[in-house]
Amino acid sequence: MELEGYSDEPTCSFSLGLVSEPQIVPEEHPTRTPAPNDEDFGPEDLMDSNPETPPKRRRLLPSEKAGPKWEDLNKDCLVNVVTRLGTKSLLIVIPFVCKSWYRVSLDPSCWQTINFQEIKYGHQSWYHFSSAYAFFKSIIKRSQGNATTVMLPTLCTEEVLRYLANECPALKALYFPPAIWDNSSFVLPKLIRKWKNLELLKLGNSINMVKILEGISLHCKNFCQLDIDSTAYIGRRAAAAIPTLLPNIKYLNLRQANISRTSLKRILRGCKKLVHLDVRDSVGFECDDKLLKLGSHISNFQIFKDDDAYIVGLIGEVEIYAGFEGNASET
Repeated sequence: MELEGYSDEPTCSFSLGLVSEPQIVPEEHPTRTPAPNDEDFGPEDLMDSNPETPPKRRRLLPSEKAGPKWEDLNKDCLVNVVTRLGTKSLLIVIPFVCKSWYRVSLDPSCWQTINFQEIKYGHQSWYHFSSAYAFFKSIIKRSQGNATTVMLPTLCTEEVLRYLANECPALKALYFPPAIWDNSSFVLPKLIRKWKNLELLKLGNSINMVKILEGISLHCKNFCQLDIDSTAYIGRRAAAAIPTLLPNIKYLNLRQANISRTSLKRILRGCKKLVHLDVRDSVGFECDDKLLKLGSHISNFQIFKDDDAYIVGLIGEVEIYAGFEGNASET
């Protein structure tokens, strides 16, 4: 007698692994949401209360999947970024990006280099201030005495220079604009003593240059570079003062200057430590083998210009150098 549901066939079976076991795949519902990817979950979301059941994961929120935030960036790294963007960007761009960038823009480390020559005059720069001097002070204050390089604005008055000397004693490089119509060239020798770390000075003209070099010689022991803006006249006194007062100078830029042959020879003979001298496009002398030999100790001696021709004329006993008159005895 057979019982219903009973069979003589053995109930135990085994597989030799020759044929894969059939897999039961559930039908996918057309409206079912696909399973999320693993990267949507964090490891802390795994639930291991029952090891026999698959772990349950919590889907990450969009804010949790985002990368590092600007406010979490190391402050020194962010300062390094924004200081590369220039003074103009520090004033009118960076503070308006986000709160963290605004806070960093107030850090004194961002104002070690201040370039007023990047800032154009007009309502965008000056309309919040009663004067250019007030604007200048507001920027210098941000450095809290840490500024090492300053490029002065065209409106560089005596008042501006005195404030800079008092507030920025750590200055190493000072750049004057090409044209200054004030007494800054005359007050500068009195202020040089406050910049004992000064290494580079760019003058907008050669007015009162000997007095300025005397101040540098007395107070700036690390000074090594002098730039004179184009069209400057380097007379006999100035040419003699450079090797006398700055015997250790390494970099000298007199491009487009008005300098006689005698004055140039004095500089070449006296400045034995020069590694860079630029007198391209200058007038007052003709380049020849003698000058090249005198400057042979200078590794970067730039004397030629594009057409290699200097305009030198002679009328009676007066030599004419591209519109400048000088005594023939100077050559």
